[in-house]
Amino acid sequence: MEVTGYHHVALTVSDLDRSEAWYAALVDLEVVLDEPGELRRARVYRLAGTAELLGLVEHAANDGTAFAPTTTGLDHVAFSVATREALDGWVARLDELGIEHSGAIDIPMGAILNLKDPDGIALSVFWDRDHS
Repeated sequence: MEVTGYHHVALTVSDLDRSEAWYAALVDLEVVLDEPGELRRARVYRLAGTAELLGLVEHAANDGTAFAPTTTGLDHVAFSVATREALDGWVARLDELGIEHSGAIDIPMGAILNLKDPDGIALSVFWDRDHS
């Protein structure tokens, strides 16, 4: 049975509206699904111009525990860019928005830029030199 890729990544957030505004300030999002509810609210977005989907989910039962990449589960989500110049553009964009980040870090596969969303979820922007 062949897997062709990932359909979407969904992140649990403490405040769906706040997270939507934060992610929308970073990237163009197109809402493809909006699930209202009392126990669980979710929105799924297409990253504009791509086939990639990002889901944000707010659970009423959220205990307020901060995200920790050392806990079993998600370590981080990495978004791709096509060129090293695009990655450098992200450094400038994050600086402009006042979002703390690692700066572009050269690694054997290319370069990575690390940051955190309002809930402390670890995110990266990644340039893969073999796929540029």
